[in-house]
Amino acid sequence: MDKVKKVISWPVILGLQVISTCVFLFFIVKLNVIPTVYTAILVMLLALLCLVTFALMKTKKRRHHDGEGHHHHVHRTKPREIVGKIISLLLSILMIFGSVMVSKGNSALDDITGANTKSTHYAIVVLKSSKINSLKDLQNESIEYCLQNDNKDDMNKVIKQAQEKESSISYDSVISYANLGDDLYNHTVNAILVNTALNGMFEENHPDFENETKEIWTADVKVKVKDFSNRVSVTNTPFTVYISGIDTYGAISTVARSDVNMIMTVNPNTKKILLSSIPRDYYVPLANMGASDKLTHSGIAGPENTVKTIQNYLGVDINYYARVNFTSLTTMVDALGGITVDVDRNFSAGGYTYTIGQQNMNGDQALAYSRERHSFVEGDNMRVKHQQDVLMAMLNKMMSPAIIKNYSSVLNAITGCFETNMESNDITDLIKMQINDNAAWTFTQKQFTGKGVTQTGGAYMPSSNLYYMIPDAISVSENTKAIKDVLNGK
Repeated sequence: MDKVKKVISWPVILGLQVISTCVFLFFIVKLNVIPTVYTAILVMLLALLCLVTFALMKTKKRRHHDGEGHHHHVHRTKPREIVGKIISLLLSILMIFGSVMVSKGNSALDDITGANTKSTHYAIVVLKSSKINSLKDLQNESIEYCLQNDNKDDMNKVIKQAQEKESSISYDSVISYANLGDDLYNHTVNAILVNTALNGMFEENHPDFENETKEIWTADVKVKVKDFSNRVSVTNTPFTVYISGIDTYGAISTVARSDVNMIMTVNPNTKKILLSSIPRDYYVPLANMGASDKLTHSGIAGPENTVKTIQNYLGVDINYYARVNFTSLTTMVDALGGITVDVDRNFSAGGYTYTIGQQNMNGDQALAYSRERHSFVEGDNMRVKHQQDVLMAMLNKMMSPAIIKNYSSVLNAITGCFETNMESNDITDLIKMQINDNAAWTFTQKQFTGKGVTQTGGAYMPSSNLYYMIPDAISVSENTKAIKDVLNGK
């Protein structure tokens, strides 16, 4: 009984409250999103709560005379003491819960920031109609691969891994992707080994390659990338972020073609954000090839190559990059509790109907809205505009008080769906600034335009007749000027 009394005695209960309060404050300070003034108020409030529960719990022992003139200390539990203990225990539980939530925020930020690895996804692929489902089904057969635009060492690493799994298969190199795709479709071989970032190389002869094939074995080669950001103090210096939306379902660090290419220009002093979209088929000189091709093909050599390509083309420094993949859009919109999009025309896509005006959308509706292009005369230009609309709606929701309610679900959704080479303190500084001044931001949307042509001569597939968008010179100079104006505080 004495032991139980000790455990529920006020010093133990108060001690627990003080420790859990200190732990909570430690995580709050480490997260670094609450402005100093508010942190100070929080410290004072929590200290006050410790004093209040102490005052409630601490009772004086009463002296009691017995008939023989002895004094006894009698301790009677008062209702206020019980109330004090209950309040103190509830506060301790709250502090522990708060600490877990805040530390989750810390680890989510660490996961998505400082991105410095890229992962190349290799797959052994067969036709979807084939009965082959594993390497075992390919015993004593031959698999073809192509090194036209690939890294020989990486390919050899992957082949070695596959041979450990099934040693009877032989691997043969062919000269071009055209041969590789045709050999699979003509059943010259039953399987091919590909770097999935290069699946676009099959698009001329087999436009539906992605849907007509299935992966039966995969391997990922991870490579460290040196930091290619141009760091600035984001709360008082204008900066740019290149946002890449990749067309893969899976790990965000996977090297892939970028379907969405946006430059977000942010001026924290004038509170202006400009979103400028560049079409994926824009015909521009690729930094790594020294020759022109679709902008989307620059992503084959990794995000740093796209950033270099855009910097060279526009003559504007790109400070950071961020990547989002299509699977993540659904998860993130749902985590935000849906978004409100200003729909600009009536159309149907992906089984959903969109009508002009403000429309609430869940993740699937937002994804279908931002992917549709066949319903419009403007095609890809309209799709780009809609992708911007969705991104703006997400930013608006993230800057509203609704973010507090959806805080933990948003963090869970972001991890694995989003990566950036900004540091976590860049992001927390921006959040802190927003909490501090609660300023309204002005958003502007712009698009680079051009004229679609079908031609040969692209850097990656020079003999293939493909669709490219030839940049409109006036549009390029207007857009570049708009970016520079925001950076210069105009």
